[in-house]
Amino acid sequence: MKRPELLSPAGNMEALRAAVENGADAVYLGGKEFNARRSAANFSREELKEATYYTHLKGVNLYVTVNILISDEEMEKAADFVDFLYSIGVDGIIVQDLGFGAFIKRNFPHMEVHGSTQMTIHNAESVKALENLKFDRVVLARELSLDEIRRIKSSTSMKIETFIHGALCFCYSGQCLMSSFIGSRSGNRGQCAQPCRLPYALVDEKGNKLTEKLHLLSPRDLKLIDHLPRLIEAGIDSFKIEGRLKRPEYVALVTSVYRQAMDRYLEAPERYNVPPEDESKLARIFNRDFTTGYYFGNPGAKLMSVDCPRNKGVFLGKVTGYDRKRGFVKILLEDHLHVGDGVDFRGKEGFGYVVTEFFVNGRKRSQAGPGEIVELRTREPIPRGTPIYKTSDTALLSEVRKTYTDPKLARKVPVDVEVSLEIGKPMMVKMTDPEGSEALAYSEKLVQQAEKHPLDERTVRGQIDRLGNTIFFLRNFTARIEKGAMLPFSSMNDTRRKAVAQLGQLRLARHIKPPVEKSWRDFIEEVYRHPGIGKSSALKLSARVDNVESARAAIFSGVDIIYFGGENFSETKKHYKEVRRLADGCGCEFYLALPRIVDRKTMGEFENLLDETKLVHGEGVLAGNLGVIISAVKRGIKAVADFSLNTFNSVSLKVLNELGVSRVVLSPELSLNQIGQLAAPLPIECLVHGRLPLMVSEHNLIKANIDSNERKVGLKDRIGKVFPVVVDERGRSHIYNCYELCMINHLEGIRNAGVNVGQLYLIGKEAGEVERLVKAYKNALVVKEKIDEKTLTGAHTYGHFFRGVK
Repeated sequence: MKRPELLSPAGNMEALRAAVENGADAVYLGGKEFNARRSAANFSREELKEATYYTHLKGVNLYVTVNILISDEEMEKAADFVDFLYSIGVDGIIVQDLGFGAFIKRNFPHMEVHGSTQMTIHNAESVKALENLKFDRVVLARELSLDEIRRIKSSTSMKIETFIHGALCFCYSGQCLMSSFIGSRSGNRGQCAQPCRLPYALVDEKGNKLTEKLHLLSPRDLKLIDHLPRLIEAGIDSFKIEGRLKRPEYVALVTSVYRQAMDRYLEAPERYNVPPEDESKLARIFNRDFTTGYYFGNPGAKLMSVDCPRNKGVFLGKVTGYDRKRGFVKILLEDHLHVGDGVDFRGKEGFGYVVTEFFVNGRKRSQAGPGEIVELRTREPIPRGTPIYKTSDTALLSEVRKTYTDPKLARKVPVDVEVSLEIGKPMMVKMTDPEGSEALAYSEKLVQQAEKHPLDERTVRGQIDRLGNTIFFLRNFTARIEKGAMLPFSSMNDTRRKAVAQLGQLRLARHIKPPVEKSWRDFIEEVYRHPGIGKSSALKLSARVDNVESARAAIFSGVDIIYFGGENFSETKKHYKEVRRLADGCGCEFYLALPRIVDRKTMGEFENLLDETKLVHGEGVLAGNLGVIISAVKRGIKAVADFSLNTFNSVSLKVLNELGVSRVVLSPELSLNQIGQLAAPLPIECLVHGRLPLMVSEHNLIKANIDSNERKVGLKDRIGKVFPVVVDERGRSHIYNCYELCMINHLEGIRNAGVNVGQLYLIGKEAGEVERLVKAYKNALVVKEKIDEKTLTGAHTYGHFFRGVK
């Protein structure tokens, strides 16, 4: 049975050691820039060198995250960073940016490239697209079931990686614009402010409250230790632990528990079990409650931790009384409490702190156990019956810390040693590691005939086994010792040390890659030397709509391009022929618009539709993922890459052009200045109006929280802003911005930036509103006089056109 890789996170050097010493096969981490966890300490270039040396000596692979969207102004610096990583022997680079990943494979072909979960790869066709671009591995979207993962694995030669433990995103990774549009902190740029962990209430279309204010977007933590056998049998190549922002002790404990569990199963599959103490440790180190995510179906409400978005800890006890005079609360313990533990009072206005002292029967104590009543000082009265949770366990942390700080517990590499001692020849020591590297060392002195005390195997082994301050330990030992042979211990020790040093160098050398054949700077220069297709004489207008009446209104109002289709593909299939006929009659270009998330069932329906309906010149498909692009292009059908592909730079434009894409809708996170700097080898389009989708999730927000057949509600935040929520036919939730994008007064600047098409994103709009907006934008292109945007749309935003993202 294949042994999967156990892949652990590291946000700093201490966490790296915690992962390695507790059994990780590989570790992923980030540099000081270009990674999706920029709030972690991360690693400087010198630290990356140290990390590479340390992990490779220990037999552990090192992957570096460059998993954000790369802007044109950063491209050369990011490429130089890859050059550095290549030179120090890093084993793989994790990327989100399609163009940057393709750039690495073309210029550093011996470097592994892993497609991040931020790429939203969720169907076999998208995996195939990455495989064609020479990617080596893909981290699949966390929303896929185990059955679907198994199917994808069977269809590709690429390595498949999935998450097995840690925090989950509410939204499909790579599709979340919530943090970006609320406060310019983009998750696609490593700056997510985690708005999903904030409290919200559901409201109806009139603003009436449907739920109390809860953490409706806050998922529980993933935990799959009980299901490892099924994941191993599915052929998944790498099991990933989330947690680059977690403390080293968390990394150590979770890595250790999963390492032992995997080893237990591989040694005796029929006897696999998870000891209760391991389950307890996982809960005590950090939890928001646990879930198996979407591996075994959609868990509905059981996916979420609506009452508490932070570490829930474990139940400690309940308040039994409060001494107002002394300001002490009394707690009947159901678990152990130590000074230094973190506690959380879960009342209406919950709070927590680290315990610095407590009393039992009036006496100060440092620890107490179940059944005892302790007194803790609090800042305010706490009602009787309030539950108390332990969120930090100082005894557990101390125990775990030893696993990566105590030299006696250090992870060692087993070696097999052969020794030969023949009189008149140098002593020979051959040292072999598990990967087959062989070090061969000879003594400087010749073996002599003993006068008194000839060497025996026990004595020689004793000298060779003196490996205590090295990374090795002696596993097997064989010796050929000629009768009467003698060599000073000092000479044997020198020879052993030479073998150890040589083997260490061989272990490092395995990761060094051959020199690159050509300069990556030439590739960059070629991309940016391209003048682009130039400014269009006139900005065309496209409209995206999801119903026939709105499509008719847009077409008859003079839109140049119609994208027909929303998130309900069954409705698109039912009505697209009518819209196609309307478009053809008015000389309007027709494109079939696909949902952003196209699962296996929808992909099959889409491909059948394409095969039955021969789209002709001037018609095509609006594709929100790589799989749809590949499927359309191979049939000779025009494909426009939608904004959900996060096209952020000129290199990505080049790659999409080579894939056969005819036009690209740019990322809505680009600024106007950045758009103007693009070297575009194909026409580009940007969103100029509409209520943009900020999140898409498999979690049905309505069904999970209220007993209603409603398809539309609002998500009201702490400051009263309401974000529309629509649930589609597949039960997915789509959360839209509380403000509408409105660039009607800036169309000339957009055209001057080289944009060929401006898109009105009018999903959900009724026909009258569509007609009004299209006519207003058509008029603005001709008259070029500013209008009051509020008369057009009310509360509005300019998105990132003028502010950009960090």
